[in-house]
Amino acid sequence: MHDMSILDHLPDECTIQRLVRTKGELAGSKDAVVIELLKVSCWEQQVSASESLTYQKRGMELRSKVYFVEKPFVSRRHQIVVTSRNGEAVAVADQVVWDVLDSPAPDVNLGRGGLFRVMIGRNTAEA
Repeated sequence: MHDMSILDHLPDECTIQRLVRTKGELAGSKDAVVIELLKVSCWEQQVSASESLTYQKRGMELRSKVYFVEKPFVSRRHQIVVTSRNGEAVAVADQVVWDVLDSPAPDVNLGRGGLFRVMIGRNTAEA
């Protein structure tokens, strides 16, 4: 019998969107949201106090870390919205848009390999 691991089926889903600078009225500029991927399999996990403190020192509010089986093509111009947790849809009113705080990195802490971690939260340094 095959033991199913978290790598076989990540329990959550998210939307990945990107902020695109557009010209606004009166020669100003603003950010527009472009949806890049829907229903992306992922796994949202809590962060440790030390991880949170590291980002706080950089002027960022760390919310959680999101794991992906394949390296997502995201940068700090992207945002992630968790749309489903453990197979249960998150009500649209409860969905929160989080900033990508770092480039994706292979996760070495899980010991299984094969997962990429993206830290999400609020980049309060740019607010």
